Amino acid sequence: MANKSCKDLPDEVWELILNKLHQRHHSLLESPSLSCKRFLSITNALRTRLSIVDPTTIPLSTLFNRFPNLNSVHLRFFSAGDLGRVIADIATSGLNLRTLNFTGTDSLPLESCRLLGSRMKNIRVLICLALRTLRDIELVVIADSMPCLEDLDISFPENDFGSDPELQGRSLGEVGVTDSGIEVVSSKLKCLQKIFMSGNEFLTDKSLIALSTNCVHLKEISVLGCHLLTLFGIGFVLRNSTNLSLLSVGEIDFGRLDDFSIRWARNLSTLNIYNSGVSDECLHLLANAGIPLKKFTLSHFVRSCFTFSGISSLLNKYRSLKGLSLVRIDFLTDEKMSGLSQCLSALVTISLDRCDNLTESTFFMLAKNCPLLVNIRMQGTNLGGGGEKTTDIVKNPRIKSLNLENNRNLSDECLAKLASVCPSLEFLVVSSCKGITEKGIADFLKSGSKLRSLRIDECILYLSRNIRVVGPSEEDAGSL
Repeated sequence: MANKSCKDLPDEVWELILNKLHQRHHSLLESPSLSCKRFLSITNALRTRLSIVDPTTIPLSTLFNRFPNLNSVHLRFFSAGDLGRVIADIATSGLNLRTLNFTGTDSLPLESCRLLGSRMKNIRVLICLALRTLRDIELVVIADSMPCLEDLDISFPENDFGSDPELQGRSLGEVGVTDSGIEVVSSKLKCLQKIFMSGNEFLTDKSLIALSTNCVHLKEISVLGCHLLTLFGIGFVLRNSTNLSLLSVGEIDFGRLDDFSIRWARNLSTLNIYNSGVSDECLHLLANAGIPLKKFTLSHFVRSCFTFSGISSLLNKYRSLKGLSLVRIDFLTDEKMSGLSQCLSALVTISLDRCDNLTESTFFMLAKNCPLLVNIRMQGTNLGGGGEKTTDIVKNPRIKSLNLENNRNLSDECLAKLASVCPSLEFLVVSSCKGITEKGIADFLKSGSKLRSLRIDECILYLSRNIRVVGPSEEDAGSL
């Protein structure tokens, strides 16, 4: 009777059931799709994202026909010739794509991109991260072919054109992205909301001014490693891009940051500052600006002169922070983190990478004082190096992800104690933790763990039938 009832369920009900699996992870649809043609048809229709790393495995037109509802295609590490053919196949597939990802490919085939733009009018997201070649001419073709783009990532191109003599006679725009290319993008992509252009070393404040002036919907900008940018350009963006919600900057001297610029950033909820000159005065300005800050990153730099006073002032004012990253801040100790943790009750994610004076005492304090905490990163700290006196240990069932990579003092006993605080732990990274043994991993897995993903490269390898042991590029641990 039960079997008959299951067979009588309409496709719409099975679609709801299978979609629940799909929402957890697309790999969970593999077994149902192999069980019968009916489920295969339903699961094919549910799939909206496809990643391809080898264009020779199967005719791509077959894949595009099999998954008619794809809206996102990721083509990673393709050669220029292969990429041109695949883009042409996509252009003639009849799919309604919104996202294209070309991460790590050689270069963009210009004619294929023009064909794609003429056939697909709804592409909103284009990711060109770490291309072998990216110049002004590619940006011009992108801007002409995809005028509805809202999200553009052109970060960290390699642009290796050989030795210096070979570059003689070429303009900067022929060997990389310049202000001219960004000015074209800003003038033609009027709907642009997000642009990530880190690692483009020829860009100056002119690019920021053009984007802030022409792209009135701009919400997110990332400009790490753009060495020619100054506080003048950053200040212009803060004052003029009234919709700005995320700003990631690096190697900027914030010594003359003015209160006026910060107060204009009324929608700024995420601020990431890396390797920049930051003072306590700057942190006090941020604290008093009253912006709706929810995520904050501060990475210490040799030219920075901020102290615990500046950090404490900021965190005391923004007690509703959801995400916090403090990197390489060597004056942070367990005692100081004990005080700061009282301000962090709303935290969901925290990273304390390379704060090498922090021990497991800080970990236990965070687990106790931050009841909403889900993700903890403490790479390169001193876990196992001084928390023996900790007695006030409270379990936190919300914590699902730990990245404890490169903690040389982390022992089997310390790992067991940390894990006992996290009964719902699903993702764990302990790579390069030389003090952990095979027995420690085995005992941990036998302790009733709910672990789904374990990364232990450069440690003793232990395989469990129910655990995925993943490498550093696996997407399952992407939240770590």
